[in-house]
Amino acid sequence: MPHVVRLGLIDLEAAWRGLPSGPWRWGATVARAEGRYLAAGSRSLLVAGVVVEYARPQHPVLLVSLRGDETAVHLWPPAAVEATDGVKRFLARIACELVAFGAGQVTTTNIPDLL
Repeated sequence: MPHVVRLGLIDLEAAWRGLPSGPWRWGATVARAEGRYLAAGSRSLLVAGVVVEYARPQHPVLLVSLRGDETAVHLWPPAAVEATDGVKRFLARIACELVAFGAGQVTTTNIPDLL
């Protein structure tokens, strides 16, 4: 499963309010964030998106969570989608956008070429 872990705890409430929606384009792929949902207690954030690759839409949901002194981004398991290149790029883009909300350097990832 694609994931990115960044050093530092972000302000999830600020991300909920201000995370860019896109659209973002990579060749024949287009993606955008369609909704953001902040959990009670402000310890996690769901980012619902749509990724269209070669006219085939997918609807990934990303979970942004605070763990210890890090912020993690990965696919939310209940909303299963195929981890295509476009879905991975969408996850990487959201992980990069979190720098504006206090995220630091990447500590762990399995998609380093997309960051």
